[in-house]
Amino acid sequence: MSASDWTQIVGSAKEMTDAYTVPPPLGECRLYYAQIDERDTSVTLMFETTALPEKPPPAWSGKEYNTVEFYLKFTGVRGLRITGWEFSARDAEATLGPGEGTDVRVTVEGEGSYLDLTASGSTLARFRSYLSAGPCCG
Repeated sequence: MSASDWTQIVGSAKEMTDAYTVPPPLGECRLYYAQIDERDTSVTLMFETTALPEKPPPAWSGKEYNTVEFYLKFTGVRGLRITGWEFSARDAEATLGPGEGTDVRVTVEGEGSYLDLTASGSTLARFRSYLSAGPCCG
């Protein structure tokens, strides 16, 4: 599986795959946000990238943008492990892989930061563009 095949693991990623011929590999996106919701047993990771889609959604037409952000929500989370969480986590590498059955394995590793979990479900929760004033990532 290639680095951009994460869209085959995440449920409801059609919006992303419709916009990109080859979605940006997670390792080339900046992890900007992580939310752990113990009530919903979910973890949401927000990424941003300056790799712009070849076929942007019609709603983006006529708007100026240089950055895309997307949220991946993992539900039915179990086995959550976090070891440190430094500011450098933004540059950590996130990887997704298939687990047992329909499970998804998620790992975020960077200097001083580590997150690992298994989720029974995953979805592309949000996908939008915006005009960033500062540098983002590759």
